[in-house]
Amino acid sequence: MKKRPDRQIEIFSLSAIDLFAAAMGAFALLTIVLIPYYQKEVRERTPENAIADLARAAETSAVESEIKKKALEQKRAASAANVSDIKSQADKLLAELRAAEAALREKQAEAERAVVVPEPVAELPAPAETPKRALVSFRFLGMKTTKDDIVVALDMNKCMGGHEASIEKAVSRIVDSLQDNHRLKIVGFQQTDAGPRTSIWPYGGNLQRINSSTKSAANRFTKQLTGRFGGSASMLDAFQKMLDGPGESIFLVSDGLPNPRANGGLSPNNLARRITSMNGGRKEIHTVVVGNYFDYQGTVEFMENLSQSNKGQFMALASPTKGVCD
Repeated sequence: MKKRPDRQIEIFSLSAIDLFAAAMGAFALLTIVLIPYYQKEVRERTPENAIADLARAAETSAVESEIKKKALEQKRAASAANVSDIKSQADKLLAELRAAEAALREKQAEAERAVVVPEPVAELPAPAETPKRALVSFRFLGMKTTKDDIVVALDMNKCMGGHEASIEKAVSRIVDSLQDNHRLKIVGFQQTDAGPRTSIWPYGGNLQRINSSTKSAANRFTKQLTGRFGGSASMLDAFQKMLDGPGESIFLVSDGLPNPRANGGLSPNNLARRITSMNGGRKEIHTVVVGNYFDYQGTVEFMENLSQSNKGQFMALASPTKGVCD
């Protein structure tokens, strides 16, 4: 039998060896390239570097603490200076107070030691007693007032004609009731074709002090007025003048029939309200109606409303004679 020739078996071929060599070279090259980075990370992770960082942090903290300590010391020093200033000011004020107290005590002691001799005071005579004003200084047929300045307003419209005697008697009783402490003025008023007209005593429009002579003059003037009755009753114009003039109490003597055409178109009730508004509570207004007042509706109502609204009183005097308008 023929014997086989021996074979030589190779595990690695030349190509495989070449591949391994190339791979080994590539690995060695990459290792060489990465060595610096590996060493840096290793150095950063070493205990020596960590200790150095901690040392630097501790040094920085120590510096900051020193700065804060110096600032705190400065604040304490400033506070201590302020406290010292306040204390010195308080001591100064206390010293001034004590000095003022001592000076006051010294002055008080000097005042106690001084002997004051009062100057003689001349005795003054006792003041003369002022006579007290009478509670009721005027009374007329039950009408009364405490006022001293009196104005008698006489309505001179034509319908007052026929009642001359009653009117003169009424005004005369008012005048004769006055005392020497009173002052008087008489105003006669009427509406004529030329307009409102007033006749006044005493001439000049002032109040006249009452005595026996002036009473006679007032009664003579009243008699002159009763002889000139005519026209209408211009009450609105008359009261405007009387309320702006002297006098504290007004006594109106009228038949109580004001003509609206002579009084700004106002009805009797509206006229009473207008006069009250103009007066404003300044003066008393008393009313005396004379004539056959019971024959005319509204006469008494007008005169009562006017007096009651102005702190006055109302009186009605019947006339025994017939008037020209009756």
